[in-house]
Amino acid sequence: MRPAFLFFAAIAMLVISCRCSLGSVDQAQEIRIVSYNVHNLFDAEESGNEYPEFKPSKGKWTKELYAKRLASVIEAVRSLGKGKDSGSAQARDPDILCVQEIENEKVLADLAEHFRKGAYRYWAISGPKDSIIHTGVLSRFPVTAMHTHSVMDAWGFGPLRDILEVELDTSGATSDADRILLLICHWKSKREGEQETESARRAAAALLAQRIREIESEKPDLPIIVCGDFNESPDEYLRISRRYPTALMPLESGSPPAAAEGEPLWVSQSFLQPGGSSPDDASRVALYSPWAEKPDGFSIAYRDKREQFDGFLLNAALQDGFGLEYEGFCTSESPVLFDASGKPFEWNGSSGYSDHLPVCLVLQKNAGQARVRY
Repeated sequence: MRPAFLFFAAIAMLVISCRCSLGSVDQAQEIRIVSYNVHNLFDAEESGNEYPEFKPSKGKWTKELYAKRLASVIEAVRSLGKGKDSGSAQARDPDILCVQEIENEKVLADLAEHFRKGAYRYWAISGPKDSIIHTGVLSRFPVTAMHTHSVMDAWGFGPLRDILEVELDTSGATSDADRILLLICHWKSKREGEQETESARRAAAALLAQRIREIESEKPDLPIIVCGDFNESPDEYLRISRRYPTALMPLESGSPPAAAEGEPLWVSQSFLQPGGSSPDDASRVALYSPWAEKPDGFSIAYRDKREQFDGFLLNAALQDGFGLEYEGFCTSESPVLFDASGKPFEWNGSSGYSDHLPVCLVLQKNAGQARVRY
């Protein structure tokens, strides 16, 4: 059975909110984007749709614990927010924060309040509204467009978590090269089995490949960043010894695997030519993964294996010499985020953070550079 793709346009916007009066955005040359799976962050109000351990009526979840969780998210995010110079003593909040596994828009608003007041004037959250957890984004840049994309009927797994698409204007300019198109994901987990759930992740990858083609055909200069929790590593196909096709396929892995339902996203260890396609097959959508620079790094210890589930995938517009350019990538190495065994210190009911580590992408504005098309 093939997956059904539903594209919800502006009418599907759940939240785009401004915290204060509109004004000009600072023209910083460096832009920092953080992605973080915060691991089931629920507010302290009971709606009946929470996981059992987060129902205040059960007595195990309180306003005090919720406040502690909010503070722990801020601490984790700021653990990698010291700017380009890692030796800097002054922490810097990210310009854009993408989060996964939040309950609702109230959690986004509360997170914004816990950062420096007024730092995040814009936010958006994914659908569907009746989902238990969502993805969201906090931004100091204006949101100029937002869509939610759904994957339906994914081989018996039912509706999957929506992909949140947000376009941000970083400068107030008219050039697409100074905007950012974010596609924020939280793909299907491997809980029911790695191979058994791969089809659901491939369905999400196929939706993204289709959408990226559409965007690049309309706006070839627009930087596109796919980010979030993919629930598989960029080199997943190699990690499973090429036993079956995966949603993220290494472009350098050689011959493609046997045909399978759902198109993958091809992941390259280097930036390709503008257009983002493989020179060998122009129909492929291939994106750069900064994990190529940190092959031994990890963002989660899944079943005792160090994995790179969380990250960013970048199109060629982020290294074409115009507008916004890729500068660097990092994960947090703060000791407080790890337990005694070296795994991420996940929330245990009274303390901890998440079973994931936050990851950070740094972009640089190429001042004075603009592409002219005739």
